[in-house]
Amino acid sequence: MSESLTASLDGVTVVVTRPLDQAAALREPLLQAGAEVISLPTLQIEPIEIGPLQRNLILDLDRYAFVICVSSNAARLGLDALSDYWPQWPVQQQWLAVGPASGEAMSGWGLNLKTAQQGATSETLLDWPELQDLTGQRILILRGEGGRETLADTLRQRGAHVDYLELYRRVKPTVDTAPLLQALRGERVILTVTSGDGLRNLMSMVEGDVASLQRCPLVVVSGRLAQFAREQGFLRVWQADSPAASDMIATIKAIQHRD
Repeated sequence: MSESLTASLDGVTVVVTRPLDQAAALREPLLQAGAEVISLPTLQIEPIEIGPLQRNLILDLDRYAFVICVSSNAARLGLDALSDYWPQWPVQQQWLAVGPASGEAMSGWGLNLKTAQQGATSETLLDWPELQDLTGQRILILRGEGGRETLADTLRQRGAHVDYLELYRRVKPTVDTAPLLQALRGERVILTVTSGDGLRNLMSMVEGDVASLQRCPLVVVSGRLAQFAREQGFLRVWQADSPAASDMIATIKAIQHRD
């Protein structure tokens, strides 16, 4: 095993920006490795109340050949909402999960489920054989409010009718930034970010000290996010293999070993 993977994180401060209900999976192993952890959620997941439009989509669930969940939040909130109306799932319906976290949230529900591997994006599903010729097929995508359109646009180009069931919105929480601002005056601070919205919010939270933020090593989870971070002026961007805590921590330890 390489020295970087077994290295202690004593003396390192890691800023975890995941929503509070998702932060423990990364925070706890970091603490065990000796790091000081600042939990600074830059996003808060706010469920959207089910209204008439969403209810109509839910009632039409059996008309969809595929249901795609693009996040664990979409899976959790979507299944809770759908199960209120569908005590038994439609037969011969295929459910697709983007990544193990979404798949785990969907396990135990008795679904005909296929899960993309660790590190997958929603576009990864576009390579799957069942999503090539979609002429006349209906697809329901469970997601948050807004978001990227590449998946739906491509599915429509392949002949599918695609609807969104939007279940939550991402909002900027009110947080105490004093621990982060204090840490930025020192050394050996590593930032972790898992979305573009989260990075934007992080920068706005320390509006008067963005330059110090940009000098810190920043761990991200995709090439797209790495490019965005560099465009925002971050100088030391590292890409983890996936959002999994083990991959994030391996990258943090590699930074520590290199520094």
